[in-house]
Amino acid sequence: MKSICILTQSHLCRNPRVVKEANALAKAGYKVTILTTFTYADMLEEDLKLIDTEKINFKGIINMIPSQSEKWYRLKQRLVRRIAGEVIGRFKWENILALGYDYRTNLKAAIRENADLYTCHQEMSTVIGCKLIERGFKVAFDFEDWYSHDLLSDANRTRPINLLTKYEKFALQNSVLNYTTSESMANAFAEFAHIKPPKVLNNVFPLAERENIDNEIKDRKDLTKPSIHWYSQTIGPGRGLEFLINSLNDVNTPLELHLRGNCSDSFKTELSAIFPENKGHKLYIHPLVPHKELLSRISEHDIGLATEEYTPDSRNLTITNKILQYLLGGIAVIASDTDGQKEVAREAPKAVFLFKNNKSNNFSTAINSLIKDKVKLQKAKDEALRIATEKYCWEKQEKWLVDWINTAISNK
Repeated sequence: MKSICILTQSHLCRNPRVVKEANALAKAGYKVTILTTFTYADMLEEDLKLIDTEKINFKGIINMIPSQSEKWYRLKQRLVRRIAGEVIGRFKWENILALGYDYRTNLKAAIRENADLYTCHQEMSTVIGCKLIERGFKVAFDFEDWYSHDLLSDANRTRPINLLTKYEKFALQNSVLNYTTSESMANAFAEFAHIKPPKVLNNVFPLAERENIDNEIKDRKDLTKPSIHWYSQTIGPGRGLEFLINSLNDVNTPLELHLRGNCSDSFKTELSAIFPENKGHKLYIHPLVPHKELLSRISEHDIGLATEEYTPDSRNLTITNKILQYLLGGIAVIASDTDGQKEVAREAPKAVFLFKNNKSNNFSTAINSLIKDKVKLQKAKDEALRIATEKYCWEKQEKWLVDWINTAISNK
């Protein structure tokens, strides 16, 4: 049995691409091991529900959970990572230690696996993957993001951007397989590294998840009003929400806006202060729900918002989970016209309606055109489910990944 080692540094419940990959490859008959970092006990509990640990070897190479690791080790790793970042910020001396916890232990653990193929996710794993290639191992890379182009300049002050750029280019040029989230991202990588475009594996989810939709109404308060949904891990400044809410001043049909995510009391107050309730609109903020319930909550709404930004490059080029999960939920989508989201709109122009980011009139026109025409809205919802069924679901794309891996592992 051929062995595959998946390298990552985050919890599985925050990294669905790793979960889907591991399950697919185990089902295809490979011996699969995941090496990662354990940081939070509650997330680890969620992780263990997402994979079959009898078929997949799941190892926390770095354990930062207080109840499971030594206090001195945790303190040391946090200090090393923080100091490494400060050295970059103050002295421009770039180093790998700023990318995560305990790089050397991660690398040694990967080498010990002696796998037939490694697949690398996230920043530190990209570097480790390059070191494995230098030692003669076969390595594939899932470029979930363009790491050196993933944050704005202020956030990059303590990150080793030049090092990341160097290792990304090496990975793209020397791996046995590269794949990423969109055609736009693939083409950008091709130009960046002077290679053929990587394969494209979208951030899709299983169509089978629709079988678990509970058909309950837990979010909406007034079913006579159109309902719009937006979600993210964090509800906060810089996510386009202030623009979204201000644009509702130009929408005269009363609607419900539902935001889902972690939100501070101060930001709730800020949003409420600018929300145009005088138009008859209502604002509701909901906590996060487990992934298994998210599709149920999405599907009870009419429209999903995908308000991605044009910068940084990675955000403009990618196709996020959000827009594809809206389609799977069978709701219409209003999306900013980033390069990645334009790809989805070309596939489903009757389900995905684009607007120019920060153009209030453009945004409100897109909303008005849907909520004033119930027939158009229903057709958009039907089209969303059609394209999810035919293209944007894991059952379709899982086969692509397994075929790529089969080829990569068999080639000499």
